[in-house]
Amino acid sequence: MKDDSRYMAPLQLAGRLIMECGGETYRVEETITRMGRAFGLKDVESFAVPSGIFISYRGQDGDLQTAVKRVRRSGTDLTRVDEVNAVSRQVEAEGLSCEDAMARLEEIARRKPLISQRMLVVAAAVSSGGWAMLFGGQGWDFACGVAVGALVQLLPQLLSRFHMQALVSTLLGSFVAALLPMAFHHLTGLGTVDVIVAGTLMPMLPGLAMTNAVQDTMRGDMVSGLSHGVSAVLTAVLVAGGALMAASLFSLLTGGAAL
Repeated sequence: MKDDSRYMAPLQLAGRLIMECGGETYRVEETITRMGRAFGLKDVESFAVPSGIFISYRGQDGDLQTAVKRVRRSGTDLTRVDEVNAVSRQVEAEGLSCEDAMARLEEIARRKPLISQRMLVVAAAVSSGGWAMLFGGQGWDFACGVAVGALVQLLPQLLSRFHMQALVSTLLGSFVAALLPMAFHHLTGLGTVDVIVAGTLMPMLPGLAMTNAVQDTMRGDMVSGLSHGVSAVLTAVLVAGGALMAASLFSLLTGGAAL
């Protein structure tokens, strides 16, 4: 009889990939449970929170296997989440073996993101300019929003080389997103500061975290809902705080010049 502990590796990897790439906690638990039962395991239980996954099951030999996996959020990649879900469905519907499932999950983990960092910068820049136009801006507002949005998106990539936390990047990013439009308007007289600042701050707002918080809370998962909610609120506070710091500094340096 084969060692039933070998099933733990694909269950852990599937859950970790979904959690790290922005998937909901209920999706992690459901995927692990479905895969475990499809492998022929009994009493499969999983409990996921944003920072970790707990898995237990009883193997075919009757022994209870338990493991804890620490998870560190690495970004948002819903394409990878969908690929893990596809593997889970194949395990359940087609009887994919443990070894084959593990091989496919490892391939998903090694695959580079479909959207490169350069494309993320371009997307954030265009999004910032688009939001500025949506808020009633004109050509200069769009151009300034694109330039500032690109710089704000590049900032976390630069800070990551110095092992800065994501919250620090959020604070500094919102500071730059507010300070540069004010400086641009002060020096050139062009653009509408409120429109540009609002446009550049929009991509920084924690929309996915707040959505996950509401979903988890509505499903009765209060621990994950509260965790996601606190993360979203803290991010929003840092975004607002960075913009306020920029406005205060600019007012101090210019003697309260009107924008």
